[in-house]
Amino acid sequence: MKHMHLFLRRTVFTVLVLSLMVTGLISGNVQAKSANEGFVYYISNDDLFRVGTDGSPSQKLHSEFSGVGFESTHDYIYYTYDWKSTTLLRLSVSDLQAQPVNYSGDKKIVYYETFDNLLYFMDDQGGIYRASSSNQKASEATLIANMADTDYPMFTVKNGRLYYNAIKAGDTSWVASKSADGSGQVQWIASGVFEDSYQVSSNLTTVSIMVNTEPKELNYSIDCMVLYTLPINGGSVEAVNLKSPLDSNAVNAGEWINEYYLYNKGIELDYENDEDYDYTTGKGYLFKKDGTSIRLHKTSIDEIASIGTNKYVFIDGYGKAYVTTIVNSKVTTTKKLKLSDVYYVRNLISKDKVKATVLFAEDGVYMLNENLSFKKIIGAEWDKFSYEDDIPGIFYVNAEDNDRMYYVSEDGKTTVKLADEQVSTIMLITEP
Repeated sequence: MKHMHLFLRRTVFTVLVLSLMVTGLISGNVQAKSANEGFVYYISNDDLFRVGTDGSPSQKLHSEFSGVGFESTHDYIYYTYDWKSTTLLRLSVSDLQAQPVNYSGDKKIVYYETFDNLLYFMDDQGGIYRASSSNQKASEATLIANMADTDYPMFTVKNGRLYYNAIKAGDTSWVASKSADGSGQVQWIASGVFEDSYQVSSNLTTVSIMVNTEPKELNYSIDCMVLYTLPINGGSVEAVNLKSPLDSNAVNAGEWINEYYLYNKGIELDYENDEDYDYTTGKGYLFKKDGTSIRLHKTSIDEIASIGTNKYVFIDGYGKAYVTTIVNSKVTTTKKLKLSDVYYVRNLISKDKVKATVLFAEDGVYMLNENLSFKKIIGAEWDKFSYEDDIPGIFYVNAEDNDRMYYVSEDGKTTVKLADEQVSTIMLITEP
């Protein structure tokens, strides 16, 4: 599965109004590349548009459009009216005259994802289904799992296997797995649930899942997060830290990074700024699959990306960026980058290889070089940005050009204005 990544500027600091021009700017619908490598779908004045990533002319697809939760296959976009809706809609991307249709019909859809050009969805009866583009409605999809846990509707697909929250023995929540085509038996992995698909990680041999073993505890953050591992094709399950579970807030404020799980021990909720967590509290650690931890930073870590086999760039709760090196499970060096008010760090990936590491700061967007120097590729005018694995470059809304959308190449040498319309939201980026 590929996720489109959309992020907004975090307006915590005073916005700098700088009139910066990016080197290599191309205005209008001028081709930046020799061939169109995808489409960007966006909202302007409540209308849905799409434009080619090569700068070809934009096309208006639908007037007075409303929708969230976009997922795509080669032929269709799937979405709902709003985040509370259980009606799954479908819109053709090949027939530009097509209107959205109610794909779910009588079914109430509580969760859905796309993987490998197939749609997977879960209904309120605990059924998980798989559908191809040829299925015209949800009732034609194939049931691949039942007894899914509707209190914790979550699943993901890894290496042809479905991982999902299920009900065992009538009323107990368990993490389960079976073949993604519905064949074979259910493997019961652990009592509890995984709360988001990002808590499931895989490599060539192993699947690793952070499991909340006490999901009914909603009022307090307790030590209840246990790491379970099992072979990629199913098999013997190992509980890594069953006797010393991690705190739920610490884990939920973190993420997988290579073979480590970043967690923020002691992190507190951020009540004043109405955000999930206060990353100035707590301390950042990397949890290893042998159950031990590496202390990474003196405060919690908000963002992290890998820049080599043993190097990581991260952003702490104060918006400062660092590069650290780990050797033999120890932090050997840490270098503070000369940037401030940094919000995000992202790897741009093509065919499973990192093409560029990019940091998004209040005063601009920077590409990190191998020698840890950096190059500004976008000025302070960026307001929202989006990117997609295997589609080159970054797409962003330019606040200094009346919120028009631009493309910038991974090396920062080419910039294209993609849309003349005022863009409120970048909804989706797809391959052609």
